Amino acid sequence: MARWRLLEPHYLNVPGTEWEYKEADRETGRQARRVYEVPLYLDPKDRADQNDRENESVVVSDRYDPAHHRDYVFVGAPTPNMEPIDDEAQAISQGYIDRGAWIHPIDSLNMTYSQSVLSEWEQRIATLLTQKVEMVAPPNVAVGGVTQKQFDDLQGMVKQLMEQNASLRAEVLEKPKSSFRRV
Repeated sequence: MARWRLLEPHYLNVPGTEWEYKEADRETGRQARRVYEVPLYLDPKDRADQNDRENESVVVSDRYDPAHHRDYVFVGAPTPNMEPIDDEAQAISQGYIDRGAWIHPIDSLNMTYSQSVLSEWEQRIATLLTQKVEMVAPPNVAVGGVTQKQFDDLQGMVKQLMEQNASLRAEVLEKPKSSFRRV
């Protein structure tokens, strides 16, 4: 079992982490319920998230071990911002380094790994807004590299997309419907 210590806040794919959306139809009163699997946000500085109280840290693992029952078990690849605790974790992390998996091409554009993953996620959202696409959970990522300005820029982009969507809907609703006459 490989174990890592989080160095920065992360969104990790932890099985069983879900978000539930409920909506009631006004006409029928029926309730629609949807459950989505979402990543779990873990911050090593937040005392509530810390599962290793002695070292004041968050420890994650790639599979369950009764000896370390408090570890968060995540699915997917580790990130560069996870410190390996044992030999197996060190070997896995070293494998990613040797393959160059953590050297992202976008790094040459003065962007961190986390920012590049966020940029990729923004592109998926833009695609989703233009057409129906199946969304896949983003990879595990540390969120320490996102600045407030970058977050504000993202919010501005989303607002702009929403305005464009509203204007397109208004255009569609304004078009006159053609009427057919029977002769």
